Amino acid sequence: MVPLQTPPGFSGRFVTDHRTRCAYAEAAGPYRIVPAAVALPRDADDVTRLVHAAAESGWTLTPRAAGSGMPGGNVGPGVIVDLQGLRHPLTVHSDDRRAVAGAAITWRQLDQAAGAVGLRLPPDPSSGAFCTVGGMVATNAAGSRSVLHGPMRPWVASLDLVTGRGESIRLTRAAPPSGGMQEGLSTIDREIRTGAEVIPARFPRTRKNSSGYALDVYLRSGDVIDLVIGSEGTLGIITEVGLRLAPRPSAVAGLLVVLPEVAALSAAISILLPFAPAALELLDRSFLRIAEYDRDLPIEDSAAVLLVDFEGTAAEVEDTVRSASDAVGRTAMHTRTALDEEEYSELWAVRHAASPVLARLPNTRRSLQVIEDGCVPIDRLSDYLAGVHRVAADVGVEIVAFGHAGDGHLHVNALADTTDRYFEATLEELLERTTDLVLELGGTPSGEHGDGRLRTRAVARLYGPELLALFRQVKTAFDPSEVLNPGVIVPAGDPPLDQLKVGRRAVAIPDDIALALRRVEQAGDWGLSRLELPDDPWPR
Repeated sequence: MVPLQTPPGFSGRFVTDHRTRCAYAEAAGPYRIVPAAVALPRDADDVTRLVHAAAESGWTLTPRAAGSGMPGGNVGPGVIVDLQGLRHPLTVHSDDRRAVAGAAITWRQLDQAAGAVGLRLPPDPSSGAFCTVGGMVATNAAGSRSVLHGPMRPWVASLDLVTGRGESIRLTRAAPPSGGMQEGLSTIDREIRTGAEVIPARFPRTRKNSSGYALDVYLRSGDVIDLVIGSEGTLGIITEVGLRLAPRPSAVAGLLVVLPEVAALSAAISILLPFAPAALELLDRSFLRIAEYDRDLPIEDSAAVLLVDFEGTAAEVEDTVRSASDAVGRTAMHTRTALDEEEYSELWAVRHAASPVLARLPNTRRSLQVIEDGCVPIDRLSDYLAGVHRVAADVGVEIVAFGHAGDGHLHVNALADTTDRYFEATLEELLERTTDLVLELGGTPSGEHGDGRLRTRAVARLYGPELLALFRQVKTAFDPSEVLNPGVIVPAGDPPLDQLKVGRRAVAIPDDIALALRRVEQAGDWGLSRLELPDDPWPR
């Protein structure tokens, strides 16, 4: 490999000092991997120069924006490409409900601009204050409103990206790609269509899936853009996104459903889905046990609660909430409606009530996201939640579970005792057995966060050797030199938990940088520039 140095013509920053590299060693997930360098391109031309230099010199590139992604696709041993400089353009066109955004524009910035003309981008991750549209596309992100509005995929109209070949191309729905790769894309199309029988059989029948490359969607649409959405920076580095927008609802209302037992969960969801909720969220008893919330809410002795959201006119949502409450009341211990702004805010405050507690956990008891994104068919969600608790109890790990019940989608945080010399092995068993459970129930290991480095073994198990070979062909067509994010999505053989940020095997970094990264994690301040940490380890 050629020594790392600033690529010719590169106008951004290219940093190789140890402290800065250590500041980029962690992200929101469980890993700590110190990169060889950090590149901060100013524009798409810089990205192209960087990819050419990497291909010629044998570097690898890991694209990254806020670093809020969980499964480790935003950390790596090569060059971290910090895309925070790609903040232009941001334009909203109210006449055709469209927006164009630089890859580093955050969901909140887009939402504010769209909201000024009565529009919005419905997928709304809880990290919306800092997650970027480029990152949302790269993982096919979703959020609480995906039960009605879907994940990012249907809202993406066009993408500008730089492939692993160093070609700048634009992908637009129902149009041939511009800028190159026509021959390679024709080959991909032929190969994927040879798998037209096996692909539908192997892909999970879940409402959401962000695992692997979306060959199933491509078969239906024929749009190359669908292969890039959810590809986690392994096929190209996204520089600009064209988006569809939707009108903002004139009113919202909420419903709290308190369940007596986990077995009632799937039945309650089936009752509520015909009322077309915009959100249908699950808070498990493990979540409620540690959460700080208004004790007047009748949820103390419940097995789980559902938070349900409805959108429409004021008259529509009030009528729907009351009807849904009546219908689900036969299954629930209690229901409570939230028809005015104060009641609604109180209800949804419960959804965020565990985060401050998890943030305050000591360093010896860390919340680690190693089984945090499983999604199963809705009629198996009760089985999945009960099964996760059973596995966690068997291996001896406390968990906190919540998620997007309307999609059959569960987030689980493992609360690891880092003083236990065998905790890594315990987490590996938890990951392996939970993956077994997801697959047995017909689910996917990733509903909305992507595979990253964490779930590549699960990708191979989910799809089998024939589809894995197709994944490799897609990767090769876009990135023949394997410049972009190797070891993500397509398995590279690395153990999934061998580079954790905690424990005796964690790589050493300067103490003040480690403490600063811990503070970022505790505050959820993923929008903070890591360049601030080496000079000022306690940034305000």
